[in-house]
Amino acid sequence: TFYVEKATPSLLLTNLTSDVDGIKSFVSQALVSIVAAVFSIIGASILLLSINWKLGIAVLMLIPIIAYVFYTAFSKIGGLFGKGQGIIDRLNGVIGGTIIGAALIRVVNAKHTEIDKFIGANSAARDNGLAITALFASLIPTVMFVANAATIVILLLGGHFVIGGTMTLGEFAAFNSYITILIFPIFIIGFMSGIIGRAQASFKRVKEIFDLEPVPEEGTSDQIISGNIEVKDVSLVLGEKTVLDTIDFTITPGSKNAIIGPTAAGKTQLLYLLTGLVKPEKGEILYDGISIQAFKKTSFHNQVGFVFQDSVMFNLTIRENIAFSKEVSSEALTKAIEAAELAPFVASLPNGLETHVSERGTSLSGGQKQRIMLARALALNPKVLILDDFTARVDAQTEARIIANIDRLYPGITLISVTQKIAPIMSYDHIIVLMEGELIASGTHEYLMKHAPEYVQIFDSQQSTMQLEKDHEK
Repeated sequence: TFYVEKATPSLLLTNLTSDVDGIKSFVSQALVSIVAAVFSIIGASILLLSINWKLGIAVLMLIPIIAYVFYTAFSKIGGLFGKGQGIIDRLNGVIGGTIIGAALIRVVNAKHTEIDKFIGANSAARDNGLAITALFASLIPTVMFVANAATIVILLLGGHFVIGGTMTLGEFAAFNSYITILIFPIFIIGFMSGIIGRAQASFKRVKEIFDLEPVPEEGTSDQIISGNIEVKDVSLVLGEKTVLDTIDFTITPGSKNAIIGPTAAGKTQLLYLLTGLVKPEKGEILYDGISIQAFKKTSFHNQVGFVFQDSVMFNLTIRENIAFSKEVSSEALTKAIEAAELAPFVASLPNGLETHVSERGTSLSGGQKQRIMLARALALNPKVLILDDFTARVDAQTEARIIANIDRLYPGITLISVTQKIAPIMSYDHIIVLMEGELIASGTHEYLMKHAPEYVQIFDSQQSTMQLEKDHEK
């Protein structure tokens, strides 16, 4: 599983903004100053030793004390800044969730809960910032104390050497001047310690991304897919949980297939495997006898259309949202719009296909967004069409018309649909029943009604619900 599959949007946002900015500040500001300070310290040390090596060694013995103070401070600063970046992740998550769900928060009157979440994250950020400030507040005085101690050493020992005649007054004055050249760069490093600590923590977080295993190279096959799919003993583990366990089935070209099961059965994860978005822990998936990993990514995704459960809308026109790929022709676009039952909706818009969709598609209904996503998938004339719970936002009549349009306009297409409703899929060629990551049964509706008690239980439950709804309408 790759890092981006585990990372939250708030974590990635912090990586791209705060972490990168911390590293940039170190490179642009602190790095040059630190390099200059190191050279100044080395040069000043040589000058001090050349004037009077005894007094020079006495002064330079204070440098390890300062180095130890810096080492101790940096070992704590790194952890505090790392914790601080984690708190920023949390803050970004709270703020992002609040902005996205602003309307819902108002409706359910949950603003106080969201305020408490923000105050909690903000208080944690404040406490962490105060801890960092307290550490710096002890670091700078310690460096100043050591620097003043160096001055006292010079006055005491230097004065003794001058009185004893082993050091001239001019050498003493020069030594006293050079000590400033030695101490000032140390102060510079002390003042830069905040930037250094933040960059240290940020670099560690960003390095996690650069140290990831490279994405496996794509295959070389660009074979045209007929729609024959074989899933052989496939298992998928996310974290410590087995999401899918030894799944095995075959789909024939041009057939209509459904995957049904309760919530958390592993249906969506199975679709991710079928589209190559996730790799199985074991087993293999074959398209026309060729491993899914052997296909060129571009060739494969041009032939396998996928409509996600969550609508993904871009801040573009409806035309650009549908014809998202440059390979979509005007004829393919028109056919996809017709198949997705979007033509009446587009015709009702003042600017038609050139109507701009608001960010995240908030100006559209759930069904409209879902049909735009369907048109986007169909615009590439795929050989296989995969629908993830498409019926959740589309009424039964519209769904039936869409399926009929697909049959008419895309003959021979292989359809795979995840659903929780049995009624729309009773005529499908192949129905797969998943429960808790296991394939319980598969076959036609008639076969499952005779041989799969779990399927019968789901069917009876839905029939009872439909009857109650009809009685309520009466």
